[in-house]
Amino acid sequence: MIRLCFIVLSVAFCLAGCISGPIEPSVLMTGVAMVPTAIARIATPTALHASTAQLAQGLRVYRAQYCGVCHQLSVAETAGQFGPSHDGMARTAPTRLLNPAYTGTASTPDAYLRESILTPEAYVVDGYALSSHHMPSYAHLSRAEIDALVYLLAHQR
Repeated sequence: MIRLCFIVLSVAFCLAGCISGPIEPSVLMTGVAMVPTAIARIATPTALHASTAQLAQGLRVYRAQYCGVCHQLSVAETAGQFGPSHDGMARTAPTRLLNPAYTGTASTPDAYLRESILTPEAYVVDGYALSSHHMPSYAHLSRAEIDALVYLLAHQR
């Protein structure tokens, strides 16, 4: 936490050095005052900011579609064996978009999750290409059900 604060302040002061002319102390202090808020947002799990109703709906759909047969998701109390874990998906989805092997078309984590539900063959997670249990498309679900699943998965830290 202290290291992050140091980095943020270092960047602020570095940028301040790139600006020609004087910097109003009040402007600099406003930026410094915002550091604790930024750190709190980074350090606080997204699930705490999530809608309880939307998470509950996503969990209902997750269980109704038996996603836990293949995928592990602690909040659903599932320990699937055939597919990648859904725990930590809020951090995993953005890294998959950056993977050079990613062949899908999504450009945001939510779009990646939606793509994975509707067109799972667009990108097969490393280590699962040879699995005999490939994920099927869930295009038969309603838009509301897909939205609920995306919301649930996007809020898993």
